[in-house]
Amino acid sequence: MRKCITILLAGVLALSLAGCGRGQDEMEVTETGTDTRAESLEESGEESTAETPGESTEALPGLIPSALETEPSSEAAGSTEASQAAFQDVEEKVYTTARVNLRREPSLEAEVITVLSQNLPLERTGVSEAWSRVSWNGEEGYVSSSYLTTEEPQVVENQAGTGIYHEGGDILVVIDAGHQSHQMRDTEPNGPGSSEMKAKVSSGTEGVSTGNEEYRINLQVALLLRDELLSRGYSVLMSRETNDVELSNVERAQLANESGADAMVRIHCNSSDSSSVRGALGICQTEDNPYCGDIYDECLQLTEAVLNGHCEATGVRNTGVWETDTMTGTNWCQVPNTIIEMGYMSNPDEDELLGTSEFQQAAAEGIADGLDVYFGR
Repeated sequence: MRKCITILLAGVLALSLAGCGRGQDEMEVTETGTDTRAESLEESGEESTAETPGESTEALPGLIPSALETEPSSEAAGSTEASQAAFQDVEEKVYTTARVNLRREPSLEAEVITVLSQNLPLERTGVSEAWSRVSWNGEEGYVSSSYLTTEEPQVVENQAGTGIYHEGGDILVVIDAGHQSHQMRDTEPNGPGSSEMKAKVSSGTEGVSTGNEEYRINLQVALLLRDELLSRGYSVLMSRETNDVELSNVERAQLANESGADAMVRIHCNSSDSSSVRGALGICQTEDNPYCGDIYDECLQLTEAVLNGHCEATGVRNTGVWETDTMTGTNWCQVPNTIIEMGYMSNPDEDELLGTSEFQQAAAEGIADGLDVYFGR
């Protein structure tokens, strides 16, 4: 009798375990995301990911995972082998329509290789109902097909010589050479919805010793920085590549917002009433900024990294970070951004230094070093 009871209990236990296992096999995995800054098309530029509770989504250094992945289909919940078997070989260029995870396998449970930026060009080598097999930096990975398109993205271009896109890698940096040869004295709001109006843009300062115009120095360094970043595998969007433009501070910020950039660097030279003042300065908004306070932490980290890199490479004194809400371009920008004041053109020694090709190349390399630090590269 005791033996019979033991056998009966063992049978019940086996059936219970089998039922639990079947329930786990049939469980669906979901992954959702929330666009934290899609409230304004003019000011979107960074998103964030929320994955299934319990699934690790540790960010890459310096990056915030920003994929908007939803469960593609029942195929994604199936086995990796079955998903791979369903792929059809193709050869075509595609572009990401949002920041999205690149995974090692066609499954939402697969390891995330990296987070791809919006508008990033990829080579698609295979496609299934839900997933695309793509090549990125010589490595094969998988992306939800919902976030790929064959249509080349249109980059904002207000006029000739502005909004110039240079394809490089998975991180997009906007470089804004401050000022221009034509002043724009008409006004624009200091921030979205602000009643305070400020001049759209000035031509900047000039060298007390050399007579060099600031806007020319800014562009010379910006072009060198463009080439340096491209050599390091970044993609670059230049706000301008000529001095003969009419581009307001708001329009410069909107270029960054609408491009979905990962960061924006605004290059300037400084001036003071005192010729003895010298050194480099970084500028970002305050934590309480009513227009872009939500990205204060990122902007501060970016500013510190770029400023430190610039000063280490050029030997210019580091005067720290100035937090202010008076900058129109900063107030309108919804992607991490910074202003780097490379030195004082009102100081005779720094004015002479700023005009040399050696300093300008060092400045470009130092700013690029700071971006490497910010992005954890």
